[in-house]
Amino acid sequence: MRIGIFTDAYKPLISGVVTSVVTLKEGLEKEGHEVYIIAPSAPRHYKELDPKVLRLKGFIIPRRSLKGFRWIPLSRIFTKRVRDLKLDVIHIHTEFSAGDLGLHVGKKFKIPMVYTLHTSYQDYTHYISKFLTKFAPSLAKRGAFIINNRYTKNCQMTIVPTKKIYDKMIRLKHDGRFTVIPSGIDLKPFYKSSHDPKDVEALREKLGIKQGEFVAMVVARVAKEKSLPDLVDGFIEFHKHYPNSRFIIIGDGPDRPALEHHIDKLDARDFIQTTGFVKHEEVGIYYQVADVFLNASTTETQGLTYVEALAASLPIIVRYDEVFDAFVTDGENGLFFNKTEELTELLIKVQEDKVLLEKLRKNAEASVINYSQEQYAKNVTKLYEELIKENNEKLALKNKK
Repeated sequence: MRIGIFTDAYKPLISGVVTSVVTLKEGLEKEGHEVYIIAPSAPRHYKELDPKVLRLKGFIIPRRSLKGFRWIPLSRIFTKRVRDLKLDVIHIHTEFSAGDLGLHVGKKFKIPMVYTLHTSYQDYTHYISKFLTKFAPSLAKRGAFIINNRYTKNCQMTIVPTKKIYDKMIRLKHDGRFTVIPSGIDLKPFYKSSHDPKDVEALREKLGIKQGEFVAMVVARVAKEKSLPDLVDGFIEFHKHYPNSRFIIIGDGPDRPALEHHIDKLDARDFIQTTGFVKHEEVGIYYQVADVFLNASTTETQGLTYVEALAASLPIIVRYDEVFDAFVTDGENGLFFNKTEELTELLIKVQEDKVLLEKLRKNAEASVINYSQEQYAKNVTKLYEELIKENNEKLALKNKK
């Protein structure tokens, strides 16, 4: 098959969407398919070496929350370039300029279209308009609905990563058809067996981790919806009980200055550190220096960093959300909390109960085997084949009339 993936987020950007797209592309190519990425132009310092990545001229978006993203004005002028790729199926991973081009080409040339919903914008209206979110929240949510619904309505199938998101789409009465396919990742870079203990020890020294120190970690975009201050507050209380501990926050984002101010205000800089941006290909070794993985977000559509942590044999202590029902069993490979004070209690519990901590570690890696790159590619390939067959039958029936 010749597959076109349309996305506004691609390398060298770092995000869950980019990880998902790269994983899918590589997995499909291993299956023998030709995969083309249609994305905005990359930053000047980045040289595109992949001939199957079609870069369309885009302009920087002057918003801090969208740093690194580019907008393709009049994207439909590139219709001929995309048509010449002779695509069998179009897979859209965005709601904006590259996505608009994908919809246009799919409709014009009767190519079956798949849409992966990475972001349900009802949870992110502050990115659409802070003013409307504050003063007209119902109008903001309506706008968010329209953004997603344009794609769910016009594509032949929408992929959602969890039953939680599937149920939400039905509850919100989005148009279209939906199927649940968990996003996969290349798990190998996160396995403990993939890393030399000497390299792990060198990283521990670089980060200033002391001998015997209990280390908690989060890998996340530093943004409002991740609720990182809650983790900071809960860990500070834990640190009072167990001073030989450290919390490492990996990631960057629009709320990083506010988060660091929060840490400084609470005089916690000695044991809570922020690393800022870390290249995705280097993140795997960072998981190896931690004892537990924390998160407090309840707006995840799939939670790929949680899967990464579990693949690294890291128990996860996370605020409960339905998205975890597919791969986290409370007390087996992770622990759930709701209130911040419960996070403190659970940290104390796993630090004191070494038997429980070891049990969680042993169960972690095996619990995410279904999220492998190979399985993801196989699941999506099967969907493509079904939609292409369905599309051909419809076209044949139409030509008979």
